[in-house]
Amino acid sequence: MPCFRLPSALLMLSALTACQSLPDIAHLPKSQLITEQVKVNRQKPIDIAPDALDQAIDEQIAHHRHASGYYPIATGANAFAARSVLTDMATTTIDIQYYIWHNDEAGRMMIHDLWEAAERGVMVRLLLDDFNGSPKLDELLLAFAKHPNVAVRLSNPFSHRKFRSASFLTEPTRINRRMHNKSMTFDNRLSIIGGRNIGNEYLNNAKHNNFSDMDVLLIGAVVDDVTTSFEQYWSSPTSYDIETLAKPTPKTLSELLDEPPSTVSSNEQVRALRTYRQALASSTIGEDLINKRVPFRWAMIEFLADDAKKLSNDAALDAHLVSLLQARLGRPMQKLSIISSYFVPTKEGVRTLRRLAKSGVAVSILTNSYDATDVGAVHAGYGHWRHDLLDAGVNLYELKSTAISIDDNKLWRSKQTSTTSLHAKAFAVDDAQVFIGSYNIDPRSANLNTELGVIIHDGRLAQQLHGALHSQRILNQAYKVVLTKQNTLEWHTLEHGKYTIHKSEPNMKIRHRAGVAVMSLMPIDWLL
Repeated sequence: MPCFRLPSALLMLSALTACQSLPDIAHLPKSQLITEQVKVNRQKPIDIAPDALDQAIDEQIAHHRHASGYYPIATGANAFAARSVLTDMATTTIDIQYYIWHNDEAGRMMIHDLWEAAERGVMVRLLLDDFNGSPKLDELLLAFAKHPNVAVRLSNPFSHRKFRSASFLTEPTRINRRMHNKSMTFDNRLSIIGGRNIGNEYLNNAKHNNFSDMDVLLIGAVVDDVTTSFEQYWSSPTSYDIETLAKPTPKTLSELLDEPPSTVSSNEQVRALRTYRQALASSTIGEDLINKRVPFRWAMIEFLADDAKKLSNDAALDAHLVSLLQARLGRPMQKLSIISSYFVPTKEGVRTLRRLAKSGVAVSILTNSYDATDVGAVHAGYGHWRHDLLDAGVNLYELKSTAISIDDNKLWRSKQTSTTSLHAKAFAVDDAQVFIGSYNIDPRSANLNTELGVIIHDGRLAQQLHGALHSQRILNQAYKVVLTKQNTLEWHTLEHGKYTIHKSEPNMKIRHRAGVAVMSLMPIDWLL
């Protein structure tokens, strides 16, 4: 009878949610022991001769005692190969921190590489944000964590593992704060940080949509700062050992790695695996590191990251990355160029950018077009500010979904079936400083998520980033948004070598315009 069904449903929901909470103990003895062993491993006995890679790193650092080195990694092929090769070369420790780690070909191949490193005696610590987790990923991570040299922790985990959406009802405030940091550090000597997550689309190897992104390989003193930040997040009470959250799996890691992802065909899996193997076969980064052929640029490099206490809303405001950036970078005097996949400037940000532009600072911004973005709500938080920004003289560019990335070739992926979204996060201030990291120009990055990045004090790099947003060639990849005398917007671009003007937002249907218009009226910018 209907009169009994509603109470029954409520009782079921109550039973589902009442018995689910985070464990009292976050860190188990095994992972604590591994952490202690990591500290021991970092103190190499002086009577042990360094291997070829250590020796090459030491020699380069000795020539640049007051600087750190960086090497940009722009292509997905190089991003995958660098992580895989450095995993194979590691001898003591690998520390990994990511927002997303997909259970796809990229994620599984890297798990396999890390397992083999652990088999050699390398201590592997993997810290993942839990927002994009799943029961299947839990199963894979549990099997991986069975290795005696491996520890896996989840940051700010969902207490409901099977019915994950229930956590949004029971603890929405906590679940809304996410660890967006991305780093992978090898032997505390080399580190890769930037905007990339681990997954096919982030390495330009997905069939349909791929992300254009940027990482940097770091060497020198700055790597110690990356490790210090990782240790804070790893030991945080908001990071839980995977074994405390999910039930043990009877399957071995080999069995799970052999299972094809349920969302792809066998042909697609074979294609994805083949392209990763080709990337490894053609990579020379291992030999180049040993022979000191990697063209590191040496400069003063500052590593910055949010305090891990931000995840529990206990961090001081002046410890937020946005505050640290404002203090370090100061006010641009001549140029400000921003590349941000998610650009939600807010009223205060628009006011600041207008003030800069009207004072004579050349302000240029590249973000996603509606057709390229993977989060339509973000476009609503950006689109309604375009008139105000353009009116002040800000240059706005929006990446096309048809943009051809550096990886866009027949070996790495198919141009005919794949579109591109911007995922990089970088900005340059004057001809002096460049930030590269995980931080988007939006309220979520500033106030809710934790982020990291580096400020590189290199005028040449700053000039290159400015130049990329002022070159006419950008119109092959992006639309320049123009404010007409009639106060309407136009999108100017080059299509098949011909200068083209779109009078309405390209590739945006009426229902999309209506949806974006409605969302732009809603007070949700703080969530974006």
